[in-house]
Amino acid sequence: MKVFWTASYSGKKIYQKDYDLVARAIDRISGIEVISPEKGNYQSLIPPKIKQSLSNDPKKLHYEAIRRGITWADAVIIENSQEDFQLGHEATLAMQAKKHILCLSVHEDFSKKIDNRYFHGAKYNQMTIDEIIESFLIIAQKDLLSRRFNLFLTSAQEQFLKEKGIETGEGASNYLRSLIDQSRS
Repeated sequence: MKVFWTASYSGKKIYQKDYDLVARAIDRISGIEVISPEKGNYQSLIPPKIKQSLSNDPKKLHYEAIRRGITWADAVIIENSQEDFQLGHEATLAMQAKKHILCLSVHEDFSKKIDNRYFHGAKYNQMTIDEIIESFLIIAQKDLLSRRFNLFLTSAQEQFLKEKGIETGEGASNYLRSLIDQSRS
């Protein structure tokens, strides 16, 4: 399972110890691949050409990396103790893409405010964080690609999908699913 996780940059001074607690809890889960600004590997999904074209605008590069991370992931975890408009936008991107999202806070459970099939929230502390993350990942895993659909393509169509998958960094299957999701909204 692939997980993208993020937290508010502006909250680092106050909440870094909480971010580290979440990071350690995620790292203790076996069988998941994690991309995160907190790990420093979140720009790895951007193809070199696109990275080069955005290199003169760090904010656009950052946003593109976040967007690709959410698209790449099977599930998203956001630490939102420092409420942040950008994190809210990222949560919405995840929900629109039908990705389960866990919104964590040391202050409140945001699922009491947001009613969406893909949105999960929890108020956590050092004693509860491991169980909360494990439970969330079990729910997300159960819903992950639960339907199989076979499709015949021409060789040109297959090649196009492969090229677009490489270009977007999503892979052919995820690219095709994203086209379907876009046309549904």
